[in-house]
Formats: sequence, C-alpha cells, structure tokens
Amino acid sequence: MVKIFFLLEVLATSVFTVYTFFLQGEEAALATGLAVFIASTPICLWLSKFLVIQFTKRVLRSRGITVNNSRAILTVPEVSTVAIPLRNFLTDGKFAITDVVPEGLTEETLLSHAASVEQYGSHALGRVIYKTALERRLKVVNVAAFSEIPCRGVEGVMNDVPIRVGTADWVRSRDVVISGALWTRVGQFAGEGKIPLVVSVGKVARGVIALKDEISSAAKSFVTILQNNGMEPAVLTAVNNPTAKSIAQIFGVETLRTELMPDDKAREVQILRAKKQIVAVLGNETHDVPALNAGDVSIFVRKIFDDEEKAGALDEMDFRISALDKFFTLREIAIYAAKLIRINRVVSVLAWLTLVGLALTLMLDEPPFQFNPATAGAGVLLTAILVWINSMRMLSSRA
Repeated sequence: MVKIFFLLEVLATSVFTVYTFFLQGEEAALATGLAVFIASTPICLWLSKFLVIQFTKRVLRSRGITVNNSRAILTVPEVSTVAIPLRNFLTDGKFAITDVVPEGLTEETLLSHAASVEQYGSHALGRVIYKTALERRLKVVNVAAFSEIPCRGVEGVMNDVPIRVGTADWVRSRDVVISGALWTRVGQFAGEGKIPLVVSVGKVARGVIALKDEISSAAKSFVTILQNNGMEPAVLTAVNNPTAKSIAQIFGVETLRTELMPDDKAREVQILRAKKQIVAVLGNETHDVPALNAGDVSIFVRKIFDDEEKAGALDEMDFRISALDKFFTLREIAIYAAKLIRINRVVSVLAWLTLVGLALTLMLDEPPFQFNPATAGAGVLLTAILVWINSMRMLSSRA
C-alpha cells in the first residue's frame, strides 16, 4: 500500500510542478512542487505499521516471547489451525518403561541388548531404555555399524549379529520375523496409549518393550482454549496410529496424522495450507524443523527442550515461547496490534486525502487560502504525532 501511495506522490508532484511552471514561473513551481510532495508523502502510512510493530516487540519481550520475524506478528491473528506434535505437547514427555515382554530371552538380556544399541541413539525413548539398563546394572556392550532412522528405530551389530530396536512395522521391514504373540502384545500396548518397541536379534524378534508418558494437564487446557477460540488443533506425530488415536481421543482432537517422518509432517502442513487454512506450527526438537518451515507461523517452545545448544538451532523460527500458554499471550497481543494498525491507517489515509485535497487548490488561479510547504509539513507532522500516540497505547495495553 505504501508503494502505491509513493507512486501517486511522485506522479502528483510532477504534474503540479509542470503545470505551475508554465502558468506562474520557476519560483512558484518549486514552492508548489515541494508543498505537493510533502502533502502527499506516505510517511505516516508507513509509520502506522512500523511504530506498532516496534512497540509490540517490546511488549512481547517483556512477556517472555522472543520475536525473530516481525512480519509474522500480523499473521498470528489469522491463524485457523495449530499443528502440534503429540509427544512433549499432549504428553509430558517423561517416559518410563511399563512392560518388558521377552520371547526366547530373559527380561534382563532383552533390556541389555536394547540398551547396547540405544546407548548411541538420540531419541528420548532410547535414552530411557539405556538409563533403565544402567540403573538395573545390566551389561551394556559396544556395538558396531550403528545407524539411526529418525522416528523409526536404531540398529547395530553385536558379536556379528544385527540388533534392532524400533517400531514393529520398521523392524518387520528389515525381514525380521515377529511371532503372532508379540504382534498381539504390540496391538494391546498401542491401544493402551503406550509405545511398543520391538527388539530383534538377527532375523527374529525377541521381545517388546513398552513405554508411556503421562497426559499433560497443561495441554488439555491448551487444546480446549484453542477450540473455544475457533482454532483447530492438528496433531502430527511419528507415533503409530492406535497409540496416537487413543491419546488424541482424550483431547477431542479430530485432525490426526500418524507414523510421519519429519518431511511427511511438512507435507501435511502444506496440505492444510492448500485448504486455505492459516497454519501455526509448534515444535520443540530438530526433527520438527521441516514442519515448522512449512507453516505460515513457526513457534519454538523452548521450555520443553533442555539442551540449549540444540535449541539454538531453532532460533530462526518466527517466535520462541517458554510454555504453551504463551501462545495465547502472543495471539492476544498480536490481535491488539492489528487493531492499532487499522486505526493508524484510517487516520493516515484521511489526513493524506485532506492534505492532497488542499494541495489541489494550488491549481486554481486564485487559491482560497495559502497552502505552502510549511503548511503541508505541519499537517504531516500532526498526523505523525497522532499515529505515534495511538501506537503508544500498545505499551499500556493489558492484552
């Protein structure tokens, strides 16, 4: 909009200057051109947004919200869908082993094999298995040829035998035989909202380790407020469908996409946007980056991430907040900012039309009053003061 007004300013100045030059001479043309240029300047229209954004960033900082992309502030009020992970959002992210079901091995040996591979992994589930084995003083040995497939599992070679720990579908895709009894337990654990991990030794599955974390009370409130404010929560997760579905039902979440790799999550966000939805994506780990980058607004929830070095990799997201409820603080402040900008623009446009209208009188042979550069400058200055005063209301708002 400012660019359009600037083009109009240049055009009007040129026309008025040339017209006056031919009728009244060079001196009158310079005075008229300068008066028209000042009167039609869109500086106040530019200030309408700039000042509010600067004050809004100051207020957000005082509320513990970091702004990395100022332009995203005005997108927040338009958000219709909020995409969130399942783990660490709907749940507390404090995993614990609930069941160990060995087949052909002892429980201790099953945990020992799993921990030996998981000691090199980065996923929270694997860290819990490894830590539990250490607490039980089980034998943990080094493995060779370790590899980790994000959101699927880990594998390594121990004594020339491949050991795998991961989702049932992924383990089976490695040509591992899983007995009917273990498949039954996998389905049972998933239906209870647990995460079942299959452990295989060679080409045979030797057991299932089930883990679970508690439902987050803060997330229940978060989802309820989202829905009450007309925003739809969309859960995007790598967790298998039965487990995720049992948890999502507790929250009344209808939009659920499961068993997603990081790039799959980004694709789902793009699909939501293709449906004309404005999508805010919340994330807290590096594998959330593709989805965060795909959203209209990206928000990194810092509190859930203990490793500040890794958290720093997500500093380029639009916003950083310390807790889920800060999202609503951000939204309320952004809505108020949009309101102030609308008021500023109305004031600026009305002033612009008034000053330009007065400038038009310079084309008359006998203008009804004297309109010169000083008069035009005073009008612009007064408008800028009004815009500044209205923008300052952000600092005293209770949003």
